[in-house]
Amino acid sequence: MTTTLFPFFFPAAVYRRLTAMLCRSLLLGLLFTGCQSPHWYLTQEQIEILRGAGFHEEGDTWGINLDGRILFGNNEAVLSEKNRETIARVVKTLKEIGIEHLVVEGHADSTGDKRYNQDLSLRRAKAVAREVARNGLPYRNISIKGYGTSQPIYDNATRQGRAQNRRVVLIVPTE
Repeated sequence: MTTTLFPFFFPAAVYRRLTAMLCRSLLLGLLFTGCQSPHWYLTQEQIEILRGAGFHEEGDTWGINLDGRILFGNNEAVLSEKNRETIARVVKTLKEIGIEHLVVEGHADSTGDKRYNQDLSLRRAKAVAREVARNGLPYRNISIKGYGTSQPIYDNATRQGRAQNRRVVLIVPTE
């Protein structure tokens, strides 16, 4: 009779097999931890659903730029009903595919004082984060960042460009 370190009622062969599987899993985990691919922890189904919801790869993350759907007026950080519906739809999709963490980034155009725009971008991000949490993603799982005017995606010299820079971006973290 073979004895094991585990006081359960399984034959030793089962324990050897489980140990081998665990070691293989740990080794694969260690090999892929340094990988910066945004695919390493997402299933193909999750990736396809994220793409269908408007998310796209941004370096080593998955992001959705809500600039076409959630824009803020000049000096505003209040969500419209349409914005709330968009956020509800996105959160529902994330919850359905098991995404439990989110980064919310707020941005501002270049008009006005830099400090004010920094604060405004953070207030925009917080407004979206509160709505995300209201739709069921735990607030503690949401990282909130305000970037002020530091990351424009359009030319701030034009009215249309400034309007597009007053945005919020949602990012699915990969770590």
